[in-house]
Formats: sequence, C-alpha cells, structure tokens
Amino acid sequence: MSKNLVGRRGVLAGTGIAAAAGVLAMAPGANATVTTAKGSAPKNMPLAFNADGKFKIVQFNDTQDGRLTDRRTIELMEKVLDTEKPGFALINGDVINGSPRTAKEVKEAYNNVVMPMESRGIKWAVTFGNHDEDSLSNQTGMREEEIVAFLQQYKHNLNPSPVKGVYGHCNAQLLIRSASKNTAAFGIWLLDSNRYAPDTLGGQNFDGLMGYDWIRPNQIQWYTEASEATERKFGKKIQSLMFFHIPTFEHHHMWFGQQFSSDEAGVAAAKVKHSIEGEKHEEVYTGAFNSGIYAAAQERGDVRGMYCGHDHINTYKGDYFGIELGYGPGTGYGTYGLGGVENHRLRGARVFELDESVATVYAGTRTVFAKDLGVDTTNGDQRLTTPVAFPSYVK
Repeated sequence: MSKNLVGRRGVLAGTGIAAAAGVLAMAPGANATVTTAKGSAPKNMPLAFNADGKFKIVQFNDTQDGRLTDRRTIELMEKVLDTEKPGFALINGDVINGSPRTAKEVKEAYNNVVMPMESRGIKWAVTFGNHDEDSLSNQTGMREEEIVAFLQQYKHNLNPSPVKGVYGHCNAQLLIRSASKNTAAFGIWLLDSNRYAPDTLGGQNFDGLMGYDWIRPNQIQWYTEASEATERKFGKKIQSLMFFHIPTFEHHHMWFGQQFSSDEAGVAAAKVKHSIEGEKHEEVYTGAFNSGIYAAAQERGDVRGMYCGHDHINTYKGDYFGIELGYGPGTGYGTYGLGGVENHRLRGARVFELDESVATVYAGTRTVFAKDLGVDTTNGDQRLTTPVAFPSYVK
C-alpha cells in the first residue's frame, strides 16, 4: 500500500491487491442494459422518463461501513429517496469497508445500504471504489466478480456482469427512454476507477505519487466506441452523465485554476471562471496517472458531467470547459468526516435533474445534506444491533 494514503484519510484497510481483469457485460442481470460488445449500442433501455418528461438521479457516495452500518447512513438514504423520488440511484464507490470477516458479512454490509432502494422499487447500481475488495485480506473470498453476482439477485439492480475484454467490474451504459417516443433521451455511464496502484511498474515504485489506480485505456476505448455506436443507432449523440469513484486530475486543476500547483491564490479566480460551488476540505486524491477520460469525453461531446466520490469532505462542482466536474458528498456515517463536533456536517447526497424540455436534457444538480432532512449529525457512532434482513429472493 502506498505510503501516500495516510493523514486525515487514516490508514487504509486491505493489502492493495490488484483488481482482476474483467469488464462490461455480455450477460447482464435481468434488469440491466449494457453494451454487448465493443462498438455496439445497448439493446434496450431499463430506465424511462416520467410522463412529464422529467427524471431524477440520486448519487450516494462512500457508505463505507461493515455489517453493523451506522443506522443514520440508512436513515439519510431513506429520507433522500422519499423526498426526491428518483428514477435511479447510485452508490458511487466504497460501498463497504474492509471489516467483514466472512462472505456473509460482506453481503450483509452491502444489503444494509442497497435495501433503501430495493425496498422502494427504485432501480439502482453501484460502482466500485478502492475499498470494496478490502475484506479479501480477511479471506472472505469476495472479489468484485462475486459481489456483482450477489448484487444481481436483487430485482431492481442494474449492474452488468463482468466479462473479459475491458478492465474493471462495473462499467456500464444505461439509457433512459424518452417519455414520448421509443428512443433514448439521456444516458448514464458507470466506470470502474479501480483500486490501488501496483507496488511497482517498470521496476519503479510509486513513492511521491498518489497510491490509487486509474481508469485504464481499454475502458476509455470502450466508452468511445459505445458512444459512437449509440450515436449511429439513434442518429444523435445521447447526452449523459458519467460516474466513477476516484476523481480525475481535472477535478484538481479546476479548483485551483492551475495544472501543476495547489496554490490557494488561484482559487478565487477559478471559482468565478468555472462557476464553482461547494466546499473543499481535503486534497483531490486522484489516481497515480492521468487516465485521459476527461479528454476522451471532451472530444466525444456527449458527457455533461463527471461526478466522483472518494474524498468524503469535498462537495464542490464546477463547469470545466463545458463538462461539469464534481463530487457527491460522503453519505456514510461510519467513515471519516470533517472531524470534531462538525464531523458529520457534510453527510449527504447529490441530486441530478433531467428534463426533456431542456436542450441538453440535463437541467442541473444540487446537494442535499443530513442536517436539512432532520437526520442526527452529532458526533459518534450509532450502530445497528443486527444487520438489515435480506429479501426472500436474495441468498
């Protein structure tokens, strides 16, 4: 594990085991829609705009807990869902932490935080973060492949099955059907930003770099080819939002208004230039290498926003040369926050509004916080005494 991943974030659990190769689905779950091969467009649309031409997406992040999740994490998720009534909800990485000691405990940890969506009949998916395989160090045997197979038992899950050919385990393209005709009106891209950088590469270690992995070139190739195929299928570029766990280098550059500096002197001008809103309380913990996903999306011109998690106490977003870059707030109460009496102040979620009457369909985004929904934000833990019950159809 990289020595760079300490400080406010704490000592990370796990051993930095490299993620196994895997990919996008040729055999999706029952509800999923994904590209079936490189260069082909999705076969169907699992999501649809409401009759009024509107649709909401909710992004949760870093629920990051074990089998006895802090009950306020679940309460927060439930209140957001009941208030916003989204058509789709996402937990954008680090769904659990490394504390489970058996495969069953891994499943219990996931079940605790997916049941708010599942029990309400809201379609949902997860992306993977750097912590979701950390329990492997406890010999749980729950790699991301096994986790996906488990999640696909849920009736409302849209995660595809990983197959060989594209790096990662949660890459997917989900299309949202228009309210008025049988065509795609908007899209959702999910990408696996993977886990930790390897110990060495080319005979060199990663000292001095961020110790996280990055979105790999064949994932970007897959996105580009699938985007082009979708354009051919529908006769236009389908505007979309893209979600992955670990932020891009551009998330950093946007905040500081500079590429190679973290000088706060540039922040005020950057906030004006990029219409930045929200807070930043920790470093932008990127992958070790710049993956190039921002440049690829900029060239394709079909991504309206790229949203991440990972840095729990950063909530900002802005317009970076035509693509929104931003964070969803950290949702989970069981992991680090601001510290002190304000530790849980930024627990929350991000809401995205879609409207077919808007030229780009994307109508904007906003954050919602636990404190605004009446969820307790006092410091300390409030653990479940027993895990949430599994649905009868999930083993």
